[in-house]
Amino acid sequence: MTQDLMRGFLFNNMDIRGVHIRLDDSVQTLLQQHAYPAPVSALLGQLFIASALLSANLKLQGRLSVQVRGDGPLEYALAECRLDQPGTLAPLLLKGLARHSDAIKDNMGLLELLGNGQLVITIEPDDGQRYQGIVGLEYDTLAACIEGYFYQSEQLPTHLQLDMSETQAAGFMVQRLPAEIKNEAKADEDWELVHALVITLTADELLALPADEVLKRLFHEHDLTVFAERPVGYKCDCSRERSAHAIVALGKAQVDEVLDDLGSIVIDCQFCDSQYTFDKVDCHMLFAPGTNDPEQQEILH
Repeated sequence: MTQDLMRGFLFNNMDIRGVHIRLDDSVQTLLQQHAYPAPVSALLGQLFIASALLSANLKLQGRLSVQVRGDGPLEYALAECRLDQPGTLAPLLLKGLARHSDAIKDNMGLLELLGNGQLVITIEPDDGQRYQGIVGLEYDTLAACIEGYFYQSEQLPTHLQLDMSETQAAGFMVQRLPAEIKNEAKADEDWELVHALVITLTADELLALPADEVLKRLFHEHDLTVFAERPVGYKCDCSRERSAHAIVALGKAQVDEVLDDLGSIVIDCQFCDSQYTFDKVDCHMLFAPGTNDPEQQEILH
């Protein structure tokens, strides 16, 4: 797992929070695994940054994914952020993929890639109810679409900046806190001030400067609480054990039918291209009595 860093911050005298993130290694690892066309690579990198930024303030164990899908030459692109050990500095783990046709051309924008498309944000706690928000793609950039989502669905004014170069990736977000506002006029004034400051941040600055320097550059006159850096890394969570569980979920009758036709079952991971093969002996062991015992789990590994 490669690791990059995310840093959250909070305005002490305003109902506004923010996050800075660098994902250079993580994005490069993802893109090196798949030969995506340049516009798809750029969009998928931005989705990676966005999924991590949106996960920064969640207090749950589970997954958050950001997906765009449509009827254009890019069928869909998805980035998922896995959160473990909430309330700690445990790494956020990222993975992603895209599916597209051969009709992708250089310099295609978001709406050209997806046509009649949607933005889908999904939160899946390990324990608890799944939440999914869906809005149409109405803007030319992913950042603007996500800002629109928060304004329409959550009534939370949000500013998002997602920047990539050939070797670097970075993101920056500020958002009004979802709290009861006692003084609406002051809250609006605070937001206008912070927004006016953050829109001066250039792509070159965001890509080149560490979090502390970005915050000093923008908010040196304001009182901030800056939280500890949290590692973020690319890591697919596929495994032979998870593949075995998927085979068991099919049921013995269906598995036997596939084995009769093909002789083995091969499970491919769409995210990282790993492949897991189970022959007849492997599958027999999966359905044998007592396979939950540790002594009989060697076949999974």
